Amino acid sequence: MRLRHLQDRLRAHIRARIDRGEMTGAGLSRKAGFQQGHLSNFLNARRGLSLESMDRLLQTLRISVLDLVDPEDIQRRAIIPDGSAGAENVVVVSADRAARLARFAPRQVEETIRFSRSFLRRLRPNDVGNRSDWLRFVLIRLNPSAARAVVPRTRVSAIVLIDRHYNSLEPYRRLQPNLYAVRINGGCAIGSVSLAGNHLVLQPRNSQFPVEVVRIERSRSYSDYIVGRVCHVAVEV
Repeated sequence: MRLRHLQDRLRAHIRARIDRGEMTGAGLSRKAGFQQGHLSNFLNARRGLSLESMDRLLQTLRISVLDLVDPEDIQRRAIIPDGSAGAENVVVVSADRAARLARFAPRQVEETIRFSRSFLRRLRPNDVGNRSDWLRFVLIRLNPSAARAVVPRTRVSAIVLIDRHYNSLEPYRRLQPNLYAVRINGGCAIGSVSLAGNHLVLQPRNSQFPVEVVRIERSRSYSDYIVGRVCHVAVEV
């Protein structure tokens, strides 16, 4: 990937975080030691950045160059093909990382699992806010206790595929509630979701499990707490 393309991705990353209210252009300029006009010109593609300036921005944003590279590009170079031309690698990460990180460094990925590319591309996103810089599909493992909240009769672990570009409460299928991964206590809980005033209510599929209630902070939207829509559940045996 050329430096110009990396800078385009950096622009998109910064705009997305500003759109989500995570930062302001003025605040980023101040922390990085830039003139505000200098950063504005960069974000509006009126000028590029030197390598030194780009490095300062990456350090201020606490990301690396790898966070700007399309994971598919990395996978094409790092993973030996296994003959499944119609397959795509999806990363397995911990629940807390799936809940809070837009992208993942190689050391944060536990493994990759191959999914049908046509299946993944048929799934419709519904992004409230701007998550264009987030890696869309991730997998998390559920231990046997957490798995029973999703698949009531199982007593083994499970793995769930999460579409992090779907954080809307709009039903994916008419008259059928979505299943979501929701950010709770630094990790993810799985269930259907509804709004009650300024609280997000999560109902596990297994009625023996308690309902979880998350208070929505004044400056945030319900969508900030939704990690993504669960679009596939596999029980591990």
